[in-house]
Amino acid sequence: MKKFFIAALALLMCAGNAKALDNEPEEGFTFMGLFGMNISKLQNRGYNAKVGATMGGRVDYVLPNAHGTYVTAGLDWTMKGGKVSYDETVEGQEVGATAKYALHYFEIPIRVGFRYNLNDEFGFYGELGPYFAIGVGGKHRLSVDMDGEAANLIEDAGTYKAFKKADYDLTLPNKLPFQRWDAGIGFRVGAEYNQHYNLMFGCDWGLADIYRDKLRDQFYEATFRTTSLPKVKNFNFSITFGYRF
Repeated sequence: MKKFFIAALALLMCAGNAKALDNEPEEGFTFMGLFGMNISKLQNRGYNAKVGATMGGRVDYVLPNAHGTYVTAGLDWTMKGGKVSYDETVEGQEVGATAKYALHYFEIPIRVGFRYNLNDEFGFYGELGPYFAIGVGGKHRLSVDMDGEAANLIEDAGTYKAFKKADYDLTLPNKLPFQRWDAGIGFRVGAEYNQHYNLMFGCDWGLADIYRDKLRDQFYEATFRTTSLPKVKNFNFSITFGYRF
């Protein structure tokens, strides 16, 4: 009887391994288009999370004889940034104000992943790797909850291009633009149905301080070498839908 159970267990293991091999992803290239939403934040800037959009494409290459290991690269257009609400004093009155960074990037993720197909219909995967990004547009916008010339002047003073090269101006201390270049590391997990339809969740941690060195030095000198700008880095959580071709 003992030998019978050992033989039966061995047969089940062999059958399971054969089924896993049958469901292994085919080697070669595939392409995916994707779109979705970001929940992003500027770390150490004092701004809360902000919702944005993302869209792009991926090229995946499943390595031969690697049992589901693949490499992927892509090009995305993605919106990051942050926002904060507070009270502003205008003509002696407390009014609500909102400051918002809307940062638009072209981003290149490069990752290594592993994919497991549960059966012919469902597959799961996870991947990890760096990303590189360049800011292609963006603005810091200040809005106050009132009308009038004073409110317009305040909004104009707090609205500027987020990536514009500028010297630090002590008379406009809130104007602190960023450099265009960013880089970091991210991961993504996803599920695929029918070898086409994908749902993905991901996180990206920026590793680059996006304040320019020149601006940081000027700020330090303007504050009589008593205060330094914090290191501001991007953080992003994404939910995306994809279609594999």
